Amino acid sequence: MNAFTIQEYQQFHLNEDRLQKCYAEKWFKLFVPKSYNGLQLSMEDGCRELLKTAEIQGGLGWTVNLGAGANWFSGFFDDEIAKELFTPENAVIAGSGTTNGNCKPTELGFKITGEWSKCTGANHATLFSLAANNDEHNSKIFVVPKDKVQLSEEKWPIMGMRNSSSFGITLNEVEIPTGYDFQMNVIKNNADYGVFHIPFQSFARLCMSASYLGVIKCLVKICLKDLRKPLVISTIEIDLLPLLHSSAEKLYALASQIEKACLAGEYQAEDEQNMRTELGGNNMKIFKVVQTLFLAGGLPFIEEDKLVHWAYRDVLTAVQHFMVKP
Repeated sequence: MNAFTIQEYQQFHLNEDRLQKCYAEKWFKLFVPKSYNGLQLSMEDGCRELLKTAEIQGGLGWTVNLGAGANWFSGFFDDEIAKELFTPENAVIAGSGTTNGNCKPTELGFKITGEWSKCTGANHATLFSLAANNDEHNSKIFVVPKDKVQLSEEKWPIMGMRNSSSFGITLNEVEIPTGYDFQMNVIKNNADYGVFHIPFQSFARLCMSASYLGVIKCLVKICLKDLRKPLVISTIEIDLLPLLHSSAEKLYALASQIEKACLAGEYQAEDEQNMRTELGGNNMKIFKVVQTLFLAGGLPFIEEDKLVHWAYRDVLTAVQHFMVKP
């Protein structure tokens, strides 16, 4: 894949050739069953792929992460509906993590009204996931086809990973059929696929840490190419690369252990807490070294006509995600 330009870092969507690469490699379908034209990877192998895509470019990796993570919902629909929604080559969900608006039951399904923000991948999504409250103020989760959704013209004014295409959406009494609602971790197909058994919070934290490490590695590659300063090179080779390697290996080991434990019904709340503490602690140690690299790198880190500046913006954005922290 060709190197990303500064213009691509600044724009609010991925170029079509980048998206076609995502479809060809099935990056949005890392955790979709093979019966729906997905890769059905293990949690460990999925994390490896998420790290690799973010190493190419931060916004690309984050977009793949959020799309592949949302397509994991494919396991929570009846088989026929999952086949309809997720089999197309370009099938991908853009989701909002907030609960908003309201939903009312109808004869054929549900009618939904409301506004939701920060749906990553909105520009190319075929489906949107959202949570709305019913009359009893209980939250329900839905997927809604793109043609029933109105995209906001306002773009999320974010400093990094802009090309992850995060837009708000509006629904005005949109009716969707029964079966387009789902419950997290209530498996309705391919129950032998271990990744579907991982609790959402643990699954998402593993994915986020993988992408975060990839975003850092992307910055490192650019620094080694464009900033040939002795202090930059020594900081990377002596401090940063060994930490990145050990953190990635720990992430992969945890991903494998957690999948096996969940499939066996042996994953406990204290295991999730330990995972969160370990991954988050490693992520923060890495960020501290990146700040040392920032000081060593000098002016290119703050000059907007330098690629390293935009890669650094991606790091600063990624580290603010609450699932990257302890």
